[in-house]
Amino acid sequence: MYGLAACADAGRLYISDWDNDHVHAVPLNADDPDNDDDNDSGSWTVANQPAGLSMQPPNVLVACHGAGKIQEWSPEGILVCQIQLPEESRLVWHAIELSGNELLVSHEGSQHRVIVVSTNDGQLLRSYGQVCSCKTFSVIFYFSVKYAFTALMLLVGWQEGYLACKKLTGRMLAW
Repeated sequence: MYGLAACADAGRLYISDWDNDHVHAVPLNADDPDNDDDNDSGSWTVANQPAGLSMQPPNVLVACHGAGKIQEWSPEGILVCQIQLPEESRLVWHAIELSGNELLVSHEGSQHRVIVVSTNDGQLLRSYGQVCSCKTFSVIFYFSVKYAFTALMLLVGWQEGYLACKKLTGRMLAW
């Protein structure tokens, strides 16, 4: 298991299964003794190595690390759309929707950065750095991104046993 996302609208918890190329969906009220409906649980096959999950309610976005794709799935497990990322951005970790036609994507590979791509065709719109550093250590890649309606993004990375966070405001990366 790798990524988790929950959606109150769909009433489900989603779990990415890296080793088996699946996303599992379970009802948020699965432990409720009054809930007799075990049929709400399910799973579906996604592209290679699903990593980070995020919500685009009621749908779930799946970052497929091994395939270099972002897939959007309905709560019923129906593929809504699929975005192939540019070649240099294929080792994707996480994606979130910024607007109706833009996704913020973290990835590693020949260029370690956070990018904004078009939901229409996957074309690169903007990029933020390669290797970001501070005085004590450098962050090689970002594996998670969180977005608030204030246009502030929190990027979380892992390097040499340290957890690093960065704020992304506008077009600047700042500690």
